[in-house]
Amino acid sequence: MVGVYLDTAWHRTVGRDSFFILPHLFIYGGGLGVWAAALAGIAGATLGRRDEFGGPVLHVGRVKLPFGFALTAVGILVIMAAAPVDAWWHNTFGKDVLIWSPPHLQLHLGAGIAALGLLFAVAAQRGRGALARPWLWRCAMLAILVDLVHRGHFVLAHYTMLPHARTPDLYPFLVALLAPVVLVAAARAVAPWAPTLACLLFLVVAWLMDVMLRIIDYERYTLTPILAAPAAAISLVFWVAARRRDSAWLGALAGLAFAVAFVTMEAAWMRWPVGRPWPAERVLAALPRVLVTGALSGWVGWVLGGFLRGVSVPGGTAAEFQSRARAGAAAVAALTLAVVGLAATYHPQRYGPPMTVDELRLRSLARFPYTEAIFWNVFFAEGWPLDARVEARSEGILDGLPMPVGPAWCAPSEAALTATLPGLRFTMEVNVTPVDLTPYPLVRLPLRDGERCAWVGVASEFQRASQNRFVYTIERSVSGGPVTTRVELGVVFKDP
Repeated sequence: MVGVYLDTAWHRTVGRDSFFILPHLFIYGGGLGVWAAALAGIAGATLGRRDEFGGPVLHVGRVKLPFGFALTAVGILVIMAAAPVDAWWHNTFGKDVLIWSPPHLQLHLGAGIAALGLLFAVAAQRGRGALARPWLWRCAMLAILVDLVHRGHFVLAHYTMLPHARTPDLYPFLVALLAPVVLVAAARAVAPWAPTLACLLFLVVAWLMDVMLRIIDYERYTLTPILAAPAAAISLVFWVAARRRDSAWLGALAGLAFAVAFVTMEAAWMRWPVGRPWPAERVLAALPRVLVTGALSGWVGWVLGGFLRGVSVPGGTAAEFQSRARAGAAAVAALTLAVVGLAATYHPQRYGPPMTVDELRLRSLARFPYTEAIFWNVFFAEGWPLDARVEARSEGILDGLPMPVGPAWCAPSEAALTATLPGLRFTMEVNVTPVDLTPYPLVRLPLRDGERCAWVGVASEFQRASQNRFVYTIERSVSGGPVTTRVELGVVFKDP
């Protein structure tokens, strides 16, 4: 979790400088550690310690594969396979505006599979070995559930970074899809209080990460949405209907209760603390889809919880679902719903024509975070700043805030920048239309590495979903005469 959170904060603060950065070492090093543990479990079962493992054990020739450990190993392989794809993607397309790029989704899919495998592995050890004591087993289950909650929270991407960008339709749909399946499974497999406690523990971890990022002055996430509040609705449903925990409708009802509580909480949050109320008509239009999704996700979680219980009880999953045939049918239905739900998250971006200069509503900006400027992406482009022609790409989410769009030039020190400025000349074109930069101030901002940069303080007050081409020229005086760098920046604005 530390590596994942630090990774995004690193890229938002420092940029993408190398694959071998500390967050990546945490992520892939942790993945290798989990993979080694999974292989050790498989080796232990194969080399004669089969009786120490609960739950189903698959046989492939002489190799014995405890189901949970095997699933974990598969998940880690998916993660490792994402590394070269991620490096190629960034080299080809530049910095991602979201974590929803194919290699990142592959990485988080693998992490989710691995965590699910660990959950099955721990569930199967209930009453066995080191987890013979009930409180130890519950703690181990909660630790993995916290990680799964974190996965769902993290893949919400900009919704957890920019609360004002939260939409009343896609955002609640994603939460209703991802959260109830984990939390209802926790309620059925562990205890009614498990969903709420897992979310509270996740909140503590998120707060500690926030403190750490604040200390090192990195870009931070929001602590919202606080999932413990709607998770309490799931706990309440399972507590009230404790004797009917094995009824399929209970999972759907719990998921529905979660969705209602979540939409209510977030609508209030957007209206008052954030100050950007959701339009009532959009909330009502999206509500049926969100409620149905929450109910179905809760039912899938009920099935998952049944299988988690089944790996550790006499009679197995057949006892949990009344028969082996019903267990198989429930598994097929749950997997089908999961695939359909994930497919439903695909919302292709629809772009309008390239923006005009008038549409951008350019205005002066005296100070801004340079990491929010589209030209910041140029600093990581191949050939910058010495090549005569530099190509780069920038993507941005429409969040309603002014977006700095001016060019910049940097020098090693304040004195060097001051000496360079008299000989600097900037020009800018937006989709072939020239922009007069003379009305806009030069804004001096220090970078984290100590360099000093002068930015043309011009910002766009309005953007819409579109693909644009910004062209800048930077002419500077050197001893041999003027030197010009031409920067061609592809700028993509995306709907949230």
